[in-house]
Amino acid sequence: MEYPVLPTSFKSDPSPIKSLEIDRAEDGTARVRSFFAADKSQIKIDHPWLSVAQKSTLDAFYAANRLLSFDYLSPTDNITRECVFAAPPKYERKYGEFWSAEVQLEEV
Repeated sequence: MEYPVLPTSFKSDPSPIKSLEIDRAEDGTARVRSFFAADKSQIKIDHPWLSVAQKSTLDAFYAANRLLSFDYLSPTDNITRECVFAAPPKYERKYGEFWSAEVQLEEV
């Protein structure tokens, strides 16, 4: 299952999830613990100026996949990541019948 192709702002960059914890020994030496085998990302997607049909597409995709993983191709770095929804899409009404949407994803 792939995330729908919608107008996406280039400020929708993936950001790394902090996966390291640094502890200090009594003498000040740093010890690093890793919580994940590989780096993971959070992605906050900005969809500006969605038409009513595009908003309906996003609504239907969320309803069908809100508990499932899916592939998301980031236009920023052209990498496909397996993701899940971190929250429902947030909408804001724009001029006329247009909407903007903010979608938060987490890489699995």
